[in-house]
Amino acid sequence: MGAGVRTGAVAAFAAAALALATLAAPAAADRAPDRAELEEMAGAAGPPVDPDCVEGRISTVDARWGALFAKGGEGCQRPPYVWVLRRPEPGTPGGRWSEVGQGARFGVCARELRRIPDAAGLDLDVCAPPSRRAFAPSGRRFAFKPRTLPWGASARVAGLRWSRWGGAKAVGRGTFVYADRHGDGFRAPVVVTLSALGLCGSDRTYLAKELRAVRTADAAAVRPYKARWFVQCPGVISTPGR
Repeated sequence: MGAGVRTGAVAAFAAAALALATLAAPAAADRAPDRAELEEMAGAAGPPVDPDCVEGRISTVDARWGALFAKGGEGCQRPPYVWVLRRPEPGTPGGRWSEVGQGARFGVCARELRRIPDAAGLDLDVCAPPSRRAFAPSGRRFAFKPRTLPWGASARVAGLRWSRWGGAKAVGRGTFVYADRHGDGFRAPVVVTLSALGLCGSDRTYLAKELRAVRTADAAAVRPYKARWFVQCPGVISTPGR
């Protein structure tokens, strides 16, 4: 093979490798503003904030949107705190930033920052679309199709297998297990129904739960736990309801 052919082959291989590397590189997310942009954004926050006290971000999905995040420090706003800003199309004469919302945190864009597109809110990490998955409170955490659900101080439903999940109601079967500190207890097969699908932040969450005994013989034992129980956001605190 001649030198010219070898040189051409090497060049072609290098070009192909560069193309593959470019494809493999992760897509750019939000970008940091330059100093002039940061000062303008900080001046648009209400009330204006010290540019040295905030971290700025500008969406690369939609450059009309940006955000400021409190960094804390001496003489600065304590984090967490965020300001969400908007401007006309970049390059528009007189197109300056203006504030559209501020707060400690945001959940679903469409509910708490209605003007911002979901993609820009997610890019800036200020809000999000509702989660695709639905969750259920399990103790002090949120779980997807949990195998165990607490049911009061001395009871739980274990070994849950869900036949329905993600719609208006979730339905599963498991074993109700009661055991108090005196050693008294019982076990009974039950059907659990979760409902009141709502939002905890941006997580779709079942906020009510109830159960019924599978066997007639267990109905009396399970009856004290049969009432519908509700969970409040953001804490996972269960209280009996009607």
